[in-house]
Amino acid sequence: MSLFRHLHDDAFLAFSRDHKHLYAACLLDLHERFFSGAPAFPTPQQVVHAIYDVMRANPALWSEGDDFGNLPEMISAGRRRIRKADVALASEKGDKALGLARQLYARLLAWGWLEEEEYGLRVTVDMAMGPLLIIQRLASLNKDLSQRFGGLIVQIRLNLEAVEKLRPEITDRKQREAALAVREARNQADQFTKSLRAILADLKRIRRTVMESKTVATRLEAFFEEFVDQLLLKDFESILTVNHPYRFRDAIVDLARRISYTPDTMQVLAEEYTASSMAADVEDGRMAAADDLLAIENIFEQIGEMFERIEAFRRQLEARVRNTIKYAERGGQGLVGRAGDLVRRLDALLRDGRHEKATVEWSIEPLRSPWSEHHQAPARQPRRPVEARELAGPPSDPLYELRKKLRLEYIARIAPRPEDVRRFLEGQVPPFATKEARFMEIDSVDDFLAFDCARRYALTGEVPGLIAAGFDLEPCPDTPPHDSEWLRCANFVVKRSGPHRNARAAHAQ
Repeated sequence: MSLFRHLHDDAFLAFSRDHKHLYAACLLDLHERFFSGAPAFPTPQQVVHAIYDVMRANPALWSEGDDFGNLPEMISAGRRRIRKADVALASEKGDKALGLARQLYARLLAWGWLEEEEYGLRVTVDMAMGPLLIIQRLASLNKDLSQRFGGLIVQIRLNLEAVEKLRPEITDRKQREAALAVREARNQADQFTKSLRAILADLKRIRRTVMESKTVATRLEAFFEEFVDQLLLKDFESILTVNHPYRFRDAIVDLARRISYTPDTMQVLAEEYTASSMAADVEDGRMAAADDLLAIENIFEQIGEMFERIEAFRRQLEARVRNTIKYAERGGQGLVGRAGDLVRRLDALLRDGRHEKATVEWSIEPLRSPWSEHHQAPARQPRRPVEARELAGPPSDPLYELRKKLRLEYIARIAPRPEDVRRFLEGQVPPFATKEARFMEIDSVDDFLAFDCARRYALTGEVPGLIAAGFDLEPCPDTPPHDSEWLRCANFVVKRSGPHRNARAAHAQ
């Protein structure tokens, strides 16, 4: 499969054997030491030395069957392969561990994680692209998982504001290169969505950890360490304070729409996309820029549901911990149990006569007898046979039914069906004719929704079959835009097609 074309067939054997933790520790150490940061081309001896250091620092990962004890420190030095820093510790144990390090290195070579290259008489070790990308992701998972995006939303807004100022008459290369910030803003928006999903997944993990705790103490410890310290004080602080995405969501959506509806700015974007090899030609660049802006608009229009889920999980988790504390006090180890033990000890001291005049100034509830003729349990009656009868229907709530009806009507109205859009176009475009969007009249909310759907069909080229059978929708960027009280957008053309155009062609013949 194409998914594994950059990986060796046996690459994941390193994480499926008994010493998978040792292989993982070695790969992470090699990535941190040689294959991240400044470029480095280690020799095989240096890589074996690094694996030996990992084994020396983590003896529990490989000494399950062979306990080699304390290992001597090994140092790579110049042309010498490996010299022993402490001759007193040089023994059979160190040689055996060094042989195991060479064996691990040979397996990493055989499984495709490492590869040797010859440059004349010198042999160096490198990591291929596929294994390098995988180990980078594993290294990021091994570090702090908390997401940091406090300034991400502000950066997206600033990038779009810079793009909005672009015009064809601007010739300064530095200013025109700001057009490439649209693609970067889309990538940042995708990163922001992934960060929200990471927080939601972390909340699920914390809830599972808290509820799997066996005792109240471990449950509270998991709550405060996992939720309060790791998530609440880091991720929630960055999204629920001054950097809350709702603060800039409307501004970002408006900026993306204004840019996509401005032909001059879209022309600059198309030219810069083509110049930077992000598109084949100007028309392709215009479509790519419109796609990026539409993606940014959709992402920030739909983040509300993600925040509602995060808030719901947070409330549920806090409610569970609150109930745990509430009911824990009612057990034998809580406040009631301790108070009962204290009262019994005080009664014992009074019975011994050691504190005859011991009094406590407090109001005590008068004692009442729990026995009464009204408190007796009723006698058990003979069990009645089961009788077949009709099941009662669920209770009907008129308010709920009304809200449900209104919600369905709203959903059906906010997303027009293809037949609704076709009906709108039939009312706007006469038979055997062509009409531009800038000359269309919008008289109601339904007309506006149908017009917006037609605009998206023309922009993306994905026209439903019911509409394509009678109409052709094409963008028309070089003409004045549609500008009305409802919206301002790029112009497009609607042509009659299908049976109507065939009928006109037959009539002309």
